[in-house]
Amino acid sequence: MTAYIVAYSVILFFIAAAVVSFALIWVRTQKNKMGDRAKLNTTLKSNDKLFADIFGSSENAAFIIVDAKTHSPSYVSKNASDFFGTEASKILMDITLVGGAVGKKAWRNFKQSYFEWNGQSAFSFEFSYGKDKRALARAARTKRMGVEYDAFMIYDVTEQSKEMDTLRDDLDRALGEAAGKLTFLSSMSHEIRTPMNGVMGMMELARKNINNPQKAGDYLSRAGELSKFLLSMINDILDISKLESGKMLLYNTTFDIFAFADKIKNMFNGMVTGKGINFKVETVDFTTRYFLADEMRLTQVVTNFISNANKFTPVGGNIDVTFKQLDNIGGKAQILIRVRDTGKGIAPENIRKIMRPFEQEEASTAHHYGGTGLGLAICDQIVTLMGGNIVVDSVLGKGTDFNVFLSLEVADVEQDLNSPVSNEEEGGGDDFAYDGCRILLAEDNEVNAEIAIEILTDEGAVVTHAKDGQEALDFYMDKPENSFDLILLDIHMPKLNGREVARKIRASGKGDAESVALLALSADAFVEDVKLSKQAGMDDHVSKPIDFDALRKTAGAVLKKKRGK
Repeated sequence: MTAYIVAYSVILFFIAAAVVSFALIWVRTQKNKMGDRAKLNTTLKSNDKLFADIFGSSENAAFIIVDAKTHSPSYVSKNASDFFGTEASKILMDITLVGGAVGKKAWRNFKQSYFEWNGQSAFSFEFSYGKDKRALARAARTKRMGVEYDAFMIYDVTEQSKEMDTLRDDLDRALGEAAGKLTFLSSMSHEIRTPMNGVMGMMELARKNINNPQKAGDYLSRAGELSKFLLSMINDILDISKLESGKMLLYNTTFDIFAFADKIKNMFNGMVTGKGINFKVETVDFTTRYFLADEMRLTQVVTNFISNANKFTPVGGNIDVTFKQLDNIGGKAQILIRVRDTGKGIAPENIRKIMRPFEQEEASTAHHYGGTGLGLAICDQIVTLMGGNIVVDSVLGKGTDFNVFLSLEVADVEQDLNSPVSNEEEGGGDDFAYDGCRILLAEDNEVNAEIAIEILTDEGAVVTHAKDGQEALDFYMDKPENSFDLILLDIHMPKLNGREVARKIRASGKGDAESVALLALSADAFVEDVKLSKQAGMDDHVSKPIDFDALRKTAGAVLKKKRGK
């Protein structure tokens, strides 16, 4: 585009110098406009030659010079026909032929702009021509021998227009994304600050009631509940961020659909029935039980639907969870997972709305029932990532069905539908106690270290603290074999990070290099992070903020497995 503007400026300079010659030609042309055709052709050839001598040839630009007062043309370059589909000689005889070529609306708009032009400011007009082509007409006014002329240069801008359209689309999209992110950040700020305000308030009340253990304990419990809600919301925000950036990956493993259904039942049975709601989980029509899928993400979807059902279903209502095999073709099974409740239902016009981030059916929903409106949006995107879809059926006042349709690959393992469901891995460390457990804790954050050491020692552990990764590795290497039962490694530490320490321990050649239990401690909580920790030689991965009861169970399960018990 810049090249065209420079060319335009140079050409208009020469146009001004040439108008004197054209003025004389124009006078003769006007007198003979209706005269002899041969004379007109001779004039045109003379004009073309003169114009070419001054400006050179131009394949992309055409030129028209008109009287600024009468708007009668005095010169039309031959290649004007490329833009208007009409011979230059005809346009010279009748300038209105241009209007027929560009269309009535464009011609009308051009005339309005041209007649309103003061002859001093820049003038440009873009129009369509041919098939999906664009042209730009620019004009400059000059005066010679008492007559004012307007010189138009017309050139093709099809490619530039396409580029500009693309840039405009990109800009609109970027502005839309920026507005969306601003809304998202605004909502996120509000949703984070609200429970954080509660946590800080409860902590302050606990401090003021330090001499009243019952009150202080109650305030601390409520602060803990708010902290868990805040953590859950942060996890949801991170999930949304990963999904929208395309960075969430699925890790398919073999899983048992019967064990999965049993796990879901155990997770919610006490909570739901304790509220006075009838709860049922069933598996229907399965001809196989082992499939390949990302069990953790599937758990996230199903538990979210059940949590919502529990939230909106009144006492005496029903929540039914059904896992059903619809078909099995070519090694792939069509699976339906349905969560049905008899809650308040969803208005038809709000069903699509609840699948968008930070959107809830009504403004009062968060106030009355809690939640941020992120969960269902995450479920929708996870199921889409799995190649499935969600269908919502709901009737106001009667209840809602969340139906997940998936096509899962059947796992290549021996299938026995009659074998009992095994929950051996779950709860494997429930009975574990830290009494006498020798722990090496690698944690560079003083506050986190202080909290962990006090909690672990209070429960009977013997803790050695390393302030960075290198110190942790040195402690391990300098001590005799089997000096530590468990090594807890923070991932992000100076000198050596936790995964580097794990790799070096496993490769050290010491007698307990493979038998010592290594657990990652990290604020990196995604499935990808867990995978990286295990690839580095860790036995498991515990996310921060640490749930110390969960840490005890995980440590117990790992140690039990290591000791072969």
